[in-house]
Amino acid sequence: MRGYLILSEARSGSSWLSTLLGHSGGMGLPAEWLAPKAHRLDTTVLSFDAFFAEIIGKCSTPNGAFGMKIFPNQLFVTQERYGRDFIRHCLGEHDTALVFLRRKDTLRQAISFARARQTRAFAAHRGAKAEPHYDFEQIARCFFYIRESYNFWQSYLELLGAPFAEFAYEDLAGDPNPFIAHIAEHLHVAPPEKAETRMVIQRDGLTEEWIARFNEDCRSGDLLRAYDRREHIPGKMRNFAKLATGKLEPRYPFAF
Repeated sequence: MRGYLILSEARSGSSWLSTLLGHSGGMGLPAEWLAPKAHRLDTTVLSFDAFFAEIIGKCSTPNGAFGMKIFPNQLFVTQERYGRDFIRHCLGEHDTALVFLRRKDTLRQAISFARARQTRAFAAHRGAKAEPHYDFEQIARCFFYIRESYNFWQSYLELLGAPFAEFAYEDLAGDPNPFIAHIAEHLHVAPPEKAETRMVIQRDGLTEEWIARFNEDCRSGDLLRAYDRREHIPGKMRNFAKLATGKLEPRYPFAF
């Protein structure tokens, strides 16, 4: 089979581009199929081979072409469950193209990510479940998280040694055809005559307002606190005992 994996992070334009490919009818059905909420498979009873086959089936079109997008945390969730690298396995089983998709403007991406996490609306056609509110620490945390994801993909791809193509959302926003044409060429299919999607860009005046506030707050905001995403260790006696014996170590960022 021929297919492709879009390696990216949230709010990078990956959903928009995926719908353009999915609506073509013969270029796979790309979505975040490694996310448990998407695949809805019981991984406690499925072997890795069975899980892999199910995922490929979900993201394939009738002509046998498959496609999906992967965020770093989804790759690690799969590795945690099965002890396998989904991407390596996919490269070994099928003729798979790797596409690294990033966004140049990390701050706008971070603000979009923060708003989506607050409202739980990751697409404009889905109604917001809460009103967004400015939160310097959350935006900074999203900024660090996005940069870490991109750094991971760049390092992973370099060490993997497999060929890949790289695209930036900003370069495709006005014309996504180079991205679509690249996928179509690998799949040996004709690109759609017209790229169609119902998705719209989630952008308004609030984004500009938050950008101005964030840039101002960066002068005095606690960036180290925003970066530190360690889980809080509950103050229970058994945890204090583990800390005392060295069985539970509070790790700080970049501890090796």
